[in-house]
Amino acid sequence: MDQKLIKTLHPELFMHNAFVVLVLLASFLNASCTSFGAEKVVSSHTSYNDSVQLTVSREVLTNIVRSRYLDPMQFLTVSAINAQFSVNVGGTAGIAGIGQAGSSGQAGGSIGYSDSPTITFIPLSDNAFYNSLNSSFSVSEAVAFGQIYRSALSHTDWQALSLILSFASINGINDFAAGKYNKQYGEQINALVQLSQHGASYQQVPDWDYDVSVISKEKVRAVDMVWAFKSGLSFVEEDDGKNYRLAKYRLAIALVLSEPDKPEVIEALKTLGVTPGKNHYILRPPTDAMPDEDDPYAIWVTPRSMVDVISLASHFVDVPQEHSEIVPPIKDIIRQSSVISLVKIHHSKEMPAYPYRVQHRGYWYYIDDTDLNSRVFLEAMVAAYTSRVGSKQAGERQPDVVIPIGGG
Repeated sequence: MDQKLIKTLHPELFMHNAFVVLVLLASFLNASCTSFGAEKVVSSHTSYNDSVQLTVSREVLTNIVRSRYLDPMQFLTVSAINAQFSVNVGGTAGIAGIGQAGSSGQAGGSIGYSDSPTITFIPLSDNAFYNSLNSSFSVSEAVAFGQIYRSALSHTDWQALSLILSFASINGINDFAAGKYNKQYGEQINALVQLSQHGASYQQVPDWDYDVSVISKEKVRAVDMVWAFKSGLSFVEEDDGKNYRLAKYRLAIALVLSEPDKPEVIEALKTLGVTPGKNHYILRPPTDAMPDEDDPYAIWVTPRSMVDVISLASHFVDVPQEHSEIVPPIKDIIRQSSVISLVKIHHSKEMPAYPYRVQHRGYWYYIDDTDLNSRVFLEAMVAAYTSRVGSKQAGERQPDVVIPIGGG
């Protein structure tokens, strides 16, 4: 081929080879970034999830210890984690030997990765949060709180502990009377445990949700009946058919019996203050509006608040002897039963190797990893606390504490 023609074609050859090199390099970088990004999503999600789980668990443990010392509690929530990943790519391509019989090409590439997340904390100290923290659990929350224990450990002491932490009163009998532990309350706790041992369980059952107003039967027209039907309401007769009360069906939590005629079950029901003869007894809170509050087939319960539960849980904290004068003496219902030996929050001067550990007043407080009872207890406490925080209403927004974290 003519030498002049070869020289003329070499620039085109150069452009073609460089283009091929760059395309191959871009393809390589694109595939690498795609794979890299997907892997980072999985690994980062798991890492942040683990961190938040451990943070919340330690926060609950910290406030249990603070409550034992009568130190003010404080809660901080992670409201947002903005994980910002950036990948910087670069590449070089070149060709040598232009104008000669042969030519050679070279390509180079680099990937630079950086992770710069920001974590946003919000101090939970507004009115809505404290209303939620101090308000009573719903009956369903209280029952679910107890079922965490039951699903892991079926010992009767665990059932008693779950009931003690869930309900402050049962059928008008409070846990304390005149400043002292009420033994009758303890008998009712034991009665509920006995019913559970004989196959009783907590289930959702349909129940009438009554309107508080009474309507004379003579004033109810056909059009009212149609309106009530379309609204999912029914007219329930009262006073020998003289009056109506609007009501609708709802799902309620009830203690359902598997052997209602068994002598031991009947005796336990009498101890609870209800009339035997039914296969289920609905748990009603004090706010449950009913036409007849002397319902002999209802178990009236007063659920505790999260603050109450933390206060009771603080009595499981093993306080060092040198702090005995700065903590209040324990004289409560937990000390009156065998459940006090189920849970132990230890103390140590040296940092323990276990993950659930916090520092307070010069000591480490922790839960032993080999102590299954105490770990299940902490799990239930974290679940109850998270339920309370998650259900709080939006209030006045508190200042955010945003912490940037540099990475490389």
